[in-house]
Amino acid sequence: MKKLPLTLLSAAAVANSALAEDHISVHYLNYEEYDDKVEAGDSVVSIEKSFGLDWTINLELGYDTVSGASPSWGPTTPIGSAADAVNRATKTQQAQNMTDQVIRAGYDPHSSGYKIQKYELEDTRKSINGSATYRDELRNEWTFGANFSKEEDYRSIGLNGKGLIYADAQKNRSYSLGFSTLFDETMTFGKYQTSTNPQSWEDIFTGNVEAGLSQTFSPNYYMVFTGYAGYRSGYLSNHYLTVLREVDIDGDGSIGTDEVFLGQDSRPDTRLSGGVNIQAFWSMSETLVVRPRYKWFQDDWGVASHQLGGKLSWTVNSWLTLAPGYFWYTQSAADFYRDPNGSDPTFASSGYATSDLRLGDFTANAYELGASFKVHKKLRFNLLGAYYEQSNGFEAQWWAVGATYEF
Repeated sequence: MKKLPLTLLSAAAVANSALAEDHISVHYLNYEEYDDKVEAGDSVVSIEKSFGLDWTINLELGYDTVSGASPSWGPTTPIGSAADAVNRATKTQQAQNMTDQVIRAGYDPHSSGYKIQKYELEDTRKSINGSATYRDELRNEWTFGANFSKEEDYRSIGLNGKGLIYADAQKNRSYSLGFSTLFDETMTFGKYQTSTNPQSWEDIFTGNVEAGLSQTFSPNYYMVFTGYAGYRSGYLSNHYLTVLREVDIDGDGSIGTDEVFLGQDSRPDTRLSGGVNIQAFWSMSETLVVRPRYKWFQDDWGVASHQLGGKLSWTVNSWLTLAPGYFWYTQSAADFYRDPNGSDPTFASSGYATSDLRLGDFTANAYELGASFKVHKKLRFNLLGAYYEQSNGFEAQWWAVGATYEF
């Protein structure tokens, strides 16, 4: 279930301004991909409590569910007999013996028989996140946190920290420096042997750092500039996905129609990335705030992206706030990506390989509309609806509902 960062989706989804008061929040997010693919639900309960003026504690509990179907390559030619089954297993083992990449069970003797199919996916995740913020005599802020999550085929534990330092007593400028680390384990498929792919746990390390500058230009306008870098190592492939590999098992120098095999999605075991995030906050009036944003990302897999858009916060009256948003996104493909719907979706017997649309070349649009209703001086209800589309045909929508109570 690592492919769905639901906690990030939910954190970004709900139209709810940052609260300085002590509060407890309960929110639910529903995420659904079109064409009957993945559907997910994320329930989050969080509480924030300050102790005096110097300490603030935050605790969050989450429960996520995923169901539906994960699209991946698979065979469609039925097994005709016991001899046919033995022949398929034999050829799969021959292919595995000729490559250092993982060949998956599910060989089709006719290369045209492989089709993108939907394989059932169902999982749950339980998570807990906590953080503590301390403010020193100069009111600089120091935050440290930890998180843990567990699901059937994925486990994660992490640490994070951030410092916010004001440049002067007027607090018109501040500097920030933050880090986060994740120590994960994922269940993976091993090389084909004795008619199957044995499974085992593999490690993943993720480290991120960021440095930021916040500058107030006027009482109504300020900007935040952030540079970030990330490093990942370990098993970075997606074990839910497969690719098609050509393996010359008869050694005649050409690939026959019976020499195309299912392979495991395969990616480098390290990934170095970085970029810049620029965001502005402009209070055009007492009731209207505009938040434009630009983000650039680059990694050593060949992926580069640009995101441009923003959100608007409109205080309609004393009890209603609306928050529409739009983002445009463009991305270049990873060096080892091939379009599964292209004219030649197959890969060589060795080398990295993925047909994951999220690592492809595409543009995307995201639309959202949030609303916050203040039904009591201490109680607020939050709603959000969003739609996302990629130029390669991928579509998704999500909605969120929740409440925040100040105490």
